[in-house]
Amino acid sequence: MKTNRREILMFAGGSAVGVLFTPAPWRLITDTALWSENWPGIPAPARGEIRARFTNCSLCTAGCAVRARCVGDQPVQLSGVAGHPLSHGALCPFGIVGHHLPYLPARVKEGPVKEAAAAVADGIAKCGPAEYVAMLDPRPARTASWTYRRAMGALKNGRYVAPSSDASVAVDLSKAGTVLSFGVPVVDGWGTPGNVNAARAGFRLIQVDAVESRTASMADRWLRVRPGSEDALAQALAGQISHAAAADVTGLTVPEIAALAQALEQNGPLLVLGSSRLASTAGTVVARRETPVPEEWKKAAPAGDLASLPDRSVRVLLIDESAPGGYLPWNAIEKKLVADNPVVVVFACSREGYARHANYVLPVGVYPEVAGDIPPAIDSVVASFRIAAPLVSAPAGMVRPEAFVAAAAGLAIGDTLRERADAIRKTGRGTLFTYADAKSQALKDVSADNFWKALNAGGCWIDEPDIKPSAARLTAVASETRPAEESELPLAVVLTHELIPGSPLLSKVYRESNLRLAPGRVALNPSCGLDEDAQAVFETLLGKCRVGVTLDAAIPPGVVQVSGSPALMDLCAAGARAKVVRV
Repeated sequence: MKTNRREILMFAGGSAVGVLFTPAPWRLITDTALWSENWPGIPAPARGEIRARFTNCSLCTAGCAVRARCVGDQPVQLSGVAGHPLSHGALCPFGIVGHHLPYLPARVKEGPVKEAAAAVADGIAKCGPAEYVAMLDPRPARTASWTYRRAMGALKNGRYVAPSSDASVAVDLSKAGTVLSFGVPVVDGWGTPGNVNAARAGFRLIQVDAVESRTASMADRWLRVRPGSEDALAQALAGQISHAAAADVTGLTVPEIAALAQALEQNGPLLVLGSSRLASTAGTVVARRETPVPEEWKKAAPAGDLASLPDRSVRVLLIDESAPGGYLPWNAIEKKLVADNPVVVVFACSREGYARHANYVLPVGVYPEVAGDIPPAIDSVVASFRIAAPLVSAPAGMVRPEAFVAAAAGLAIGDTLRERADAIRKTGRGTLFTYADAKSQALKDVSADNFWKALNAGGCWIDEPDIKPSAARLTAVASETRPAEESELPLAVVLTHELIPGSPLLSKVYRESNLRLAPGRVALNPSCGLDEDAQAVFETLLGKCRVGVTLDAAIPPGVVQVSGSPALMDLCAAGARAKVVRV
């Protein structure tokens, strides 16, 4: 019997249809789903009692209150705490998935602790009379920061370095009638999200930005200026240059600048954000008390900025990158190091950031594995004290940075968080807010032991208001002079909002979506001549690195938007010039 092609096709088609009516394909789908849920590296779902625990998120200075839904001892869901007086029940996307951070694939899990300690000791011994041991703390005002200052004070050549900031100054959004923001991401990660949302209905937001950022798109008015021309607008508003001169630089018209100046005069109180632009206002900037510390701690080394260190003077440099904070470009740090074999030790959870340049990278615990306090946010008008109480245990081999630094300086320390809590308790000021019952009580009515227990259960101490309004003033800084060599670089640089080290989930979202510009990428106008996802070289006067290209019609021609990744931030600042060339 002969079989023709038609019969073969009919048999194959009938077989395929028949298989669909058998359990085989459906069982295969079920088994595949089960296999994919049990691949190596995927945490097994926890089993046990379901309960709520409370802590504070330490992924940024907002320090939002967190309610953790736990199965046994494993947190499976994080949410805000309703009725909280500082965070108002809000929690940003980073905070919501913060319990994923311990599973970061690129996490540093071990390091040469003994070798690093020996190298630091040797470097301290070799320090000459004009050489220093420096501690760089990107996130100052923590209890750990006071330990670093005390340790550097115990060394005759010790220096404590932190990004320039004034922890005693805060902004009061609730008093503002108009907020003029020069590139500050007011509604996109600046300050405390819940506090900003609570105050947002009370002020008019005017955003000065070269590109349509998320804050610009949500502002009441967006002023699109040329990149690097923000200073000229500030000077015009302060009366230092004419509106016509500012219009030539910014791309705005003279009537637009005049209307802006009039609106700022009439719709106060005015709050101006952007420390390098205008310094502020009419009662919206306040001086707050600092969070109390034990008296003996006040003998610590003073805080200084990087510029105070002479070039080629730092023999040993210790950097605490365990908590996200202000980032100083490496090229500014490197010139402070001695030329002959400096010792650079970085405490970090990944090999990004400063760890790329270190002699020794020591692993640290991450949120929510370690206990640490959170300084008041920029928009908190009163002092506060909160502890990020651990929800899970840190892996073996993690280093406690403050203990390492104290030991290197020969300084004996105890439970510093408890010591600071006791110092606050002795003042008798303020109130204690406990999350579990959402109640506030006067601190003077709480015993020292109960205060400590409440803090470790996610409680928050809030100081009494002692608000001293700053004097109203409107000034502007001079524009920075750019090197002549930058004329050969055709693109103006616009930096995106700096990203907080996120969880594996958020890392995947950033890399596979257009929600934000992922680390290591730049955004250009489609007219740039490059293709989407093209590989290119990004170059400034400080160097070059390889990047991926994202095309975005919202980016003006002649502008390159740069992600907030350390590798790119080492090469440029906002307003710098650059070029992007196809590989």
